Amino acid sequence: MCWNLVEDDAIAAGVVHRAIDLGITYLDTASGYKESERKMGIALRDRDREPLFIATKCIKRSGDDVKREIAQSFEDLGVETIDLIQLHAIDQDEALSEVLGTDGALRVIEEYQKAGKITHVGLTGHTHSANFVKMIGEYDFDTVLNPMGAVNRVWNDFSSTTIPAARGKGMGIIGMKVMAYNQIPADYRRQFLHYTMGLDIDVAIVGMDTIEQVEENVRLAESFAPLTSEEESDLMDRAVEVAAGDKTALFWLPESKMAS
Repeated sequence: MCWNLVEDDAIAAGVVHRAIDLGITYLDTASGYKESERKMGIALRDRDREPLFIATKCIKRSGDDVKREIAQSFEDLGVETIDLIQLHAIDQDEALSEVLGTDGALRVIEEYQKAGKITHVGLTGHTHSANFVKMIGEYDFDTVLNPMGAVNRVWNDFSSTTIPAARGKGMGIIGMKVMAYNQIPADYRRQFLHYTMGLDIDVAIVGMDTIEQVEENVRLAESFAPLTSEEESDLMDRAVEVAAGDKTALFWLPESKMAS
């Protein structure tokens, strides 16, 4: 859980506390999510670190820029170790080539891993699913984070490409954009969440900024049941309608439909 969180530090920390109290242990953030790391760090000061899985992301690709970015993430989160750091938005071959370079982000992360400061490394991306099959084969990544919501299934499907490629390498799979950046009809939240939870993935992450959102999503997750064929067919119809909506809000979708 996590996203930008609300502006007030105490309220933001309260959202994180409520999530942990309700059993959420996978905490997703990124250096690029405004002050999300710092606000999460405020909450982490008062929690037992051991049962929590802290996952963040770095957007810089090489050199001193990525060194400063990762160092700032540690400072803002206030932790000695980060469980998973992910290369953020690696959607182009050029970005992968840069992070793989002699001065690339992966070399920096490897040094942190040798020092026992970072446990796992992954990659994330939003747009071109076919690229990720190639990228997964270029390095021994531990995880991949891609859109796995129903909207992406009907617009640019990652589930049919990324999942088998990642499973073939024994990687963890994290699904995002479950609720399509809060663009889905309120009365379909259960179906959208249960659809993604029913895929062969390890974690479905949902951005939550309020205690109310946390409590609702936990309630929906606890009631998980695989969708019936009729429910899934109806859901895909709704997903097509959402995908045809405001592309400004659906900023991660490619301009043209790529799914069959």
